[in-house]
Amino acid sequence: MRETSGPAEKTAMLVLASGRRERWLGTAMTSIANLSIANQFLIAASIVVFGLMAAVGLYTGAQIEHSALSAAGSAGAARMQTSIAPLLRRSADGSFLFDEQLSRDINLLIGQGPEGQRITNVKIWLADGTTAFSVHGERAGENQMFPELEDALAGKTVVSRTVEHKHEYSQAEMDGAQLEIYAPLVIDVSGKVALAGEIYLESKMLEAQISRSRAISMIAVFLVSVPMLSLLYLIVRRSGRVIEEQRQTLRESLRNAIDLSIENNRLRLMADNARVEAGKLNERILDQIGADLHDGSLQVLTLVKLRLSDLLSADDLQESRRTSLGKLLDLVSMTLEELRNVSAGLILPELEHVSVREAIELALKRYLEITGCEVKLEFRNDIDLRVHDLSICLYRFVLEGLMNSYRHARGNRQMVRCELIRGRLYVSVADFGARQVLSSAKEVQRARLGKVSQKRRIRSFGGRMRYFPRPTGSIAVALLPINA
Repeated sequence: MRETSGPAEKTAMLVLASGRRERWLGTAMTSIANLSIANQFLIAASIVVFGLMAAVGLYTGAQIEHSALSAAGSAGAARMQTSIAPLLRRSADGSFLFDEQLSRDINLLIGQGPEGQRITNVKIWLADGTTAFSVHGERAGENQMFPELEDALAGKTVVSRTVEHKHEYSQAEMDGAQLEIYAPLVIDVSGKVALAGEIYLESKMLEAQISRSRAISMIAVFLVSVPMLSLLYLIVRRSGRVIEEQRQTLRESLRNAIDLSIENNRLRLMADNARVEAGKLNERILDQIGADLHDGSLQVLTLVKLRLSDLLSADDLQESRRTSLGKLLDLVSMTLEELRNVSAGLILPELEHVSVREAIELALKRYLEITGCEVKLEFRNDIDLRVHDLSICLYRFVLEGLMNSYRHARGNRQMVRCELIRGRLYVSVADFGARQVLSSAKEVQRARLGKVSQKRRIRSFGGRMRYFPRPTGSIAVALLPINA
């Protein structure tokens, strides 16, 4: 007993076939995509051009066939009017006679005509669609109406083939693919068609002419398409080579740009490292200068001050010399105080492992030790950054800013604020009260140099420093990109 496949097996087979088709299409599309632009154009243009030219050839062949059939119809209608219509006779009552004599006369026409266009059958139809006469006598007297006959009874000439089923045909007529020509045969005085004729003609010669004309038109279309497609292919191929050369040039340019970008990044990193190292060296130099001042010049001046104090305390000193020594002692004391301030600003505390917050707090503590003034410190968010060089930079920036405001606006309130926003560290040193007043050109130059050193120190870390003088004080703001 044979088993039949169920719905599940059919579904599986359909899915398998669909998968194979999709894989084949995917492979074909990948293969086409890997071709050059010229070859892709050749494939696409061949499909389009040959498709369009084939359509033009088919349309031209159809028009040729229509013209040939129309010419054959006109010739057939003329043959009916000249050969069949004169054979028709009327009776005394005016009706047409379809007797033996008419049959003998029309039979003489069968086989007449050029080779391949001979008449093989003749039929005469009444106005009501009844078969009045047929050479072979098939279905005589049968009433039937079809579109071709309706057109002929309406006064038109219609050409058809026996392969198109309209009524009963003999096997020979169907095998021979003969032409059927329907045309008005007799028109009465009122203009109506009284009889319609139908003749069957051999179509071998006509079919041969149509086939030859169609072949010639297709060959002509092919001969036009191939040179045109070849010319387009050569143009696209040349353009494709130009595009490929430009693409190669762009790739080389891109590769060179990438190499230059890598080299620029390397040089930028080297420059950043050099800047940082220069900053470190500068801080070490400043620290060394401060230590040298503290251990050398300050100690000598202190000894000088003590010696002058001893001289002033002598009882036998003249008043004029006492006055001169007093002025000299004041000058040495003032110089010693300034050198101590400078040395205190240059000498760094231990900042090796402290965070940025602790470095700023050490700057405020050092400022308190030097001036005795307290400063308000505000951190907007929790900042835990441990970068040694950055700690030194901010220590210097904050202490320099506080010392500037102390020198030039001693009575102002001071505040330091620190905030980290989107990878950028903002540190501001502000004083509030009265505007800074610089008493001399020396003080102006000193303040300018202090600001320049602050800006240079901040820029060494890729940051920016802005100074905002105000009627009630001043604000110095440093912006440092922490992400960098």
